[in-house]
Amino acid sequence: MTKGIILTTQRSGSTFVTDCLQSHPEVFCLGEMLKHGRGFYVPDYIYRYRQLTKLVQFAFSGAWNSPRLMDQFFGQADGKAKLFKAMYNQVNIPWTRRYLERHTDIRILHLRRENLLKQYVSYLLMGRPRVKRWQPHVTEPIPAVRLTVAPEAALEYMRRTAALYPQFEERFRAHRRLPLVYENMIDGRGLRTEVADAICDFLEISRRPMVSKLIKINPDRLEDMVTNYDELAATVRRSEFGHFLD
Repeated sequence: MTKGIILTTQRSGSTFVTDCLQSHPEVFCLGEMLKHGRGFYVPDYIYRYRQLTKLVQFAFSGAWNSPRLMDQFFGQADGKAKLFKAMYNQVNIPWTRRYLERHTDIRILHLRRENLLKQYVSYLLMGRPRVKRWQPHVTEPIPAVRLTVAPEAALEYMRRTAALYPQFEERFRAHRRLPLVYENMIDGRGLRTEVADAICDFLEISRRPMVSKLIKINPDRLEDMVTNYDELAATVRRSEFGHFLD
């Protein structure tokens, strides 16, 4: 059995990749197990509130004991490949980091989003009211929303996030890793053939198409999401991230 994690940060397409992997008959893939265990149910009256949901999931799912959780997860034979999604901040917890650094047999699908400006806007939109109190992933179209983005806050986020990828590449240099880029991997509601094949080869499973039931939640153009786009663009264009506007 091949063990693996999808290592990433928020709004990078990781839920889409997780859903695609789960569509493969030889793969057992979970979402953020280090946050909410192996499918802990949160009642709807709590799920309406994002931060409360996170707290309840972490406290009652057993995710606080991540080494035991990972031992149990990888110890059960549910497929030829077993993976879960892990965010940088979840992996940074000392006892989680030590476990993963010690188990070099765990392979890493290292996912990043190239356009950090769109990633930041998507991150801000994640908590905005839609059909429910907050709804980061959907299978049916929902109304688009817009917001105002503070230019300096956007620059700070992009600089901080840009430093994370090489930091974790170095941390897990002893592991087998496969880099994935959000902008290069999606074809409609599935993974591009060459990306799906690369993942299958990396996990040592048969090559098959992989698709997701999820759909894109936000518009493609920043102008359609940001009310003060001209102000934001003027600041970003003078920075090292100006190419994200092109």
